[in-house]
Amino acid sequence: MESSQSRRTDMAGQLLQVAFQKLRTGIWKFPNSRMVLVSLGLLNAVLFIIAVVLGVMCARVRDDSSLKVSHSAALKLISELTDLRSNHSDLIEAEEEAKSLVQMKIQDHVKLKEQIQELTVLNSDYQRQFEALQTDKESLQANITTLGETCGRCPPSWIHLNSSCYFFSYTESSSNQKTWQNSRTDCIRREADLIVIDSPAEQKFVSSTIHSIAEGSRFWIGLTDKVIEGRWVWINNVTEVEQRYWMDGEPDSSYSRYSSYSRYSSYSSDGYLEDCVVTAYSESNPWKTRLDKFCWNRYYWICERKSN
Repeated sequence: MESSQSRRTDMAGQLLQVAFQKLRTGIWKFPNSRMVLVSLGLLNAVLFIIAVVLGVMCARVRDDSSLKVSHSAALKLISELTDLRSNHSDLIEAEEEAKSLVQMKIQDHVKLKEQIQELTVLNSDYQRQFEALQTDKESLQANITTLGETCGRCPPSWIHLNSSCYFFSYTESSSNQKTWQNSRTDCIRREADLIVIDSPAEQKFVSSTIHSIAEGSRFWIGLTDKVIEGRWVWINNVTEVEQRYWMDGEPDSSYSRYSSYSRYSSYSSDGYLEDCVVTAYSESNPWKTRLDKFCWNRYYWICERKSN
């Protein structure tokens, strides 16, 4: 359309030139030549205005075409923006789904971890029960063997081991407990004395027997430091030098806070000290079983005598 308008403008200019040349050659042939010149000037002005108008119209046409081009580009951009928004929405939705899936996996992991912890606790319990049953089995087997060997060698209710017989007072009465001295008197009455533990095998036997018949209870044994504080001597006058059988922190030889027990002052030349020893079962360490206690406390006791 632009080229058509240009051709029209060129044609108008050519016609104007031809007319002007003709006028120049024949202008003086007509009368009132001045009037003719004025008319030609007006015509020239009119043609110039027409040319300007045509130029403005062409410019508008060009602007309209550029607007159309711009509008098309804008539509394309809007379409692409719409696509991007759609893709962004899809991405957000996918992200939310991924977050939900991750959260579910985290919850599953937490549940699995809790189950593992529960199974670990159960396994530990089963392991402890198994070990306890194993200990009970060994103790029962030892008792069966001992009972078989005891027949004719030890008095009734006594337990035979190697060349000795042992009496655990708990088996006769679970409510009768005595002081250390009264416990020894009872053993002597039975033609025995408080037990002297002089070997690891005997230590293990005493610990396992306490565990099987009276777990958590304490029994007097024939060990004391009443003569010399800190020097532990068995009733057969053998000094105890083995330290591994004491519980952690023992012996501590604490002073008595009870002045009403002054009648027992003969138990120690230094005051009211824990001069006598008890033994008990220790689940954490079967070798650490001994504690020093006030001799006037009341516990069960263990007697020992030679077998027949």
